[in-house]
Amino acid sequence: MNENYPCDIIQDLLPGYIDEILSETGTRVVKEHLEECEKCNHVYLEMKEGLNSEEELNETLALDGFKKVQQHTKKLKITIGIFAGLLTLLLLSIFLKVFVIGELLSSHEVYATDISYDEKTESLTISGTINLSSYHISRVVWEESKEEADVVHVLVYGAETLPFQLKKTDFTISIPDMKGKTAYLASPEYDRLEVYSWENDHYEKLAELEDEIYSRLPELDKVKDALSYISGIEYVNGIEGICYYVDTVVGENASYWRFNNQLITDGDFEPQNFAVWISLDKPYQILIYNLETGEYTEDYSIIRNN
Repeated sequence: MNENYPCDIIQDLLPGYIDEILSETGTRVVKEHLEECEKCNHVYLEMKEGLNSEEELNETLALDGFKKVQQHTKKLKITIGIFAGLLTLLLLSIFLKVFVIGELLSSHEVYATDISYDEKTESLTISGTINLSSYHISRVVWEESKEEADVVHVLVYGAETLPFQLKKTDFTISIPDMKGKTAYLASPEYDRLEVYSWENDHYEKLAELEDEIYSRLPELDKVKDALSYISGIEYVNGIEGICYYVDTVVGENASYWRFNNQLITDGDFEPQNFAVWISLDKPYQILIYNLETGEYTEDYSIIRNN
């Protein structure tokens, strides 16, 4: 054992020895002493282990701190990404709404220029235009009314026109199966304009059918018993036909007339409990529809009993 260097001095030099900052001579002296002194070597090993544990702890703390910063940064990036995505979707939806999808136009902004019904295909073709300086037609659709039978709504949507965009102001739409139906232009929610009525378009045919009914059913009085066409086409035994409600005018010297397809009387109307069905094609077939039983019959006695 080197007696020139007491254990206290050697132990004071151990931190520098562990950190390798001693001079070459100091390092040699400490090393030789540790090889000979079990006590100092034990202190050296404990001190080195403690320093290693502290370094590992510092590294762990630093690593944990880095992970926390990394997680926070990741969450921040995700939050920014979500916000940017939502903002992009919002701007895109606004753009699509204004310039692509557009809004439903009202009836005074849409004009039907040509309306034609094809007797063979039973389809209706409507051509029209809009008169809005900054708008173009984005789409034209039709839909059957959910509240009224045999009614179709034609919906015209207009969107704002971009500076470089071609302005489309005309439209044409074909609607199938329009026999016995009525078509309206624009929104059914706040306003609508009738553009086609199969009944009005075939008034001569319906007048002929009504005359046939009165001539075949003498129990009905043309002056007192008013016929009201029920919209749509009614098939009976595979045969096309239409139905009429019957309303009898009551009251002294009372009469009835029609105005805008509406029955008007200076007396009162008494609805009958039957309807009259007549085929559209000759030879005309006539059946009585009992509104109480829901059955068709050729027995005209129900008319006489009313």
